[in-house]
Amino acid sequence: MLWLLMVLVLVALIAAACLSSRGRGASPQSVTMPSFTPNPENDKVVLVKGWNEVEIRKIIRDFMETYKNDGYPAYPIEPHKQSENLYRLTFPQDIHPLLFTFLVNYLAYPFDLDLKNRSIIVAGKTTLNSGFEGIDSSLVGKKAILYIPENDQDHDVVYMRTESGVNLMNSFTELRWRRVNDARLANEVKSLIGGV
Repeated sequence: MLWLLMVLVLVALIAAACLSSRGRGASPQSVTMPSFTPNPENDKVVLVKGWNEVEIRKIIRDFMETYKNDGYPAYPIEPHKQSENLYRLTFPQDIHPLLFTFLVNYLAYPFDLDLKNRSIIVAGKTTLNSGFEGIDSSLVGKKAILYIPENDQDHDVVYMRTESGVNLMNSFTELRWRRVNDARLANEVKSLIGGV
């Protein structure tokens, strides 16, 4: 009986370690959030391929529940079905750039949906503003895409490529955009954003 209890404790510890390493994002109490004024005329959009309607609605609900007490301005997320298992998410009241980054990651790695034997492709598109912590001021006003890097093993990073060809990454341990040399932009992501 004691060995069974030890196995259960070990499994619980491993599960807790796996969940914490996947990165739900940091609590705003641990970082200073850049100022943000929601813009109802924003052009933020996330394209996601691979989930069905029930799954995409669950992911959105779970994401909003995760961050509901973190002090972010209201950010309804509207899913629009484009074709079978392809959705376009819009933000009629805008969404904080940090949450937008977290959402791109969360759509690829939700906590309680099975990822086995399926391909999930996610890409966000936006015009950059000063709320994207760590970007050069010369990039403010430029268009960019946010995506999960090709061959991702970390599950807690999001990459960005600007229209001027600048590549950046945001690790959820740093919560700041920094330049990288390799875009790690998968052909599936290029194909996804090219069609819209």
